[in-house]
Parts: sequence; structure tokens; C-alpha cells
Amino acid sequence: MNPSLRTYFDFVVPLFWPWLVWNLLRLARWHERSGREALCMVDRFGNIRFVRISDPPPPDDLYTYDAPRMAAWDDPALGSDVPACLHARLGAGLVTDARVRHDPVKSGMVMTSHGLVRIGPAGPGRGPP
Repeated sequence: MNPSLRTYFDFVVPLFWPWLVWNLLRLARWHERSGREALCMVDRFGNIRFVRISDPPPPDDLYTYDAPRMAAWDDPALGSDVPACLHARLGAGLVTDARVRHDPVKSGMVMTSHGLVRIGPAGPGRGPP
């Protein structure tokens, strides 16, 4: 007999020990099946009642963070939403490669050679309905 169970057998009337053993086995099977801890109360007749039950254990398939392969400070293109190189329309229909950088002082303006480059029409934005 497990020494930690002795207090239960000392408390229960010996006539009800088989009932206590059966309830302890049921409690052990429940604990193995659910993985939860419980605070139990035993009466003089070998009945076991749950007083408090712990939270269920966390599932094994929780999201885990995957670190990026390259740090943002290793490549300037990763530090901004603006791509490092962008095809900019300069003049009347001429397409050239231009170095584009993000200017954080002007809150997101895209600049090349210190001149503004528009990417698409600048119309009024659509608001919420």
C-alpha cells in the first residue's frame, strides 16, 4: 500500500475499504486519462468527491514562433514596406530603373534623387460606408 493513502484508510471505516479502493482506482484512471489535478474529499464510507479541479493541460499543437531567416537590420529592404528597387515612371511613358528609398521624416513619401515619384493616381480615398 502507498504510504500517502494511509490517512484515507485510517479515516474510512474498515467495512468500506473495498469501496474506497474501487473509488481510488477510478480516481487514478480519471487522472491518467485527463491529466488534471483535483482536490478531493473522502467521507467515512469511502466515497470520494471532487472539491476543486484544475484547469485542463494546454494542447500540444499550440502556435510556436518561427524566427525569420534574416534579421531586418541585415537588409534595408526588410526594414520598410517600400521595396529597395522600384520601377518608377519618369516623364511621358518612359520606364527606367530608379533607386527608391523610404523617407521616414516625410511619413512614407517615396523619393528618388530627391524628387517625388508618384506610384498611381492620387485621388480621394474611399471612406467607410
